[in-house]
Amino acid sequence: MSTSTPQPDRNQDAEARLFHDRLEKTGQLVNVREHEDTGKLPARVTHVRYPDGTVKRIRFTGSGYC
Repeated sequence: MSTSTPQPDRNQDAEARLFHDRLEKTGQLVNVREHEDTGKLPARVTHVRYPDGTVKRIRFTGSGYC
């Protein structure tokens, strides 16, 4: 039996790139340095991209509780 690593779905990759592009255009995704204090970023920033290309959600936005 072969235990190969599953390949990511190309369609999923394209959707992720589109999502990240939209976040960048709205100012919700910014590039940061490794170990940068993301708590000092503006509230509109919800995602950060590290130098290795990793994107991480750092906060949620929304109206809160109804």
